[in-house]
Amino acid sequence: MVDLEGAEELSLNDAKTIVTMSQTECYPDKAPTTNRLLDTLRHHLRRELIHYFENIQSTNTATLEEVTEHIARRVPEMDRERVVLELTHKHLPKLESNGWVEYDTRTRHIRYRGHDSAESLLTELAVMLSNQPDSAHSG
Repeated sequence: MVDLEGAEELSLNDAKTIVTMSQTECYPDKAPTTNRLLDTLRHHLRRELIHYFENIQSTNTATLEEVTEHIARRVPEMDRERVVLELTHKHLPKLESNGWVEYDTRTRHIRYRGHDSAESLLTELAVMLSNQPDSAHSG
């Protein structure tokens, strides 16, 4: 299970560290997969959708309305209409292109597929970030 609750947007320093790690090829065999994973998790609405399926929903399918309701409760500064708009035009297509979900625009059903190695990649990345010298974190 991927625990994304409370995660914020990547900071500029974190992004610089990740780019530095990528450029120094400290994990060349995993760089493309890790980069796609971080890109997918970069936005809080995508993380909320993943959180919903990983921690709330007992099945791997839900309607757009169910997901929207969950996100609107957790992100009160966004009204339901804006959540639907952003999910359907931006975040569901991104998650679908990266293989995390299938979205049927006709029925408005979302099938969650997840990511087989997300948890292990995030754990590895956390270890790598914690082992970086302080200078890599300063901007």
